Amino acid sequence: MLQAADTVLAKYFTFSGRANRAEYWWWMLFMFLIGGTMYLVDAFLVAPAFGQSVTTSTGNTPASTVANLLLFLPSLTVSVRRLHDIDKSGFWLFVVFVPLIGALLLLYWSLKGGTMGSNDYGAPSY
Repeated sequence: MLQAADTVLAKYFTFSGRANRAEYWWWMLFMFLIGGTMYLVDAFLVAPAFGQSVTTSTGNTPASTVANLLLFLPSLTVSVRRLHDIDKSGFWLFVVFVPLIGALLLLYWSLKGGTMGSNDYGAPSY
């Protein structure tokens, strides 16, 4: 998991190339764990210090909001590279704006194996 996080963070601004399934899903697990950790930081450190509830009106905690802002771009780039791995353009991420069907389609593509050998976006990443 840490190797995938290192790879994604090293390619912070890199939309070109490919990201295999393992890299993508390890990154998603990393993001989930960061979110949970930030929630606990807020619950036990921030909220008691300021005498307020943990969540804001949007349901986010302050620490998780900062983490999400910092990690949004690497999440976007690894998602684009994951689409490249199945030989699809990164613009297919916009399909998420189609209610329900878009999210299910992206989930299917993220679970799908990458193309064997080189494709229009380069050689596979291992």
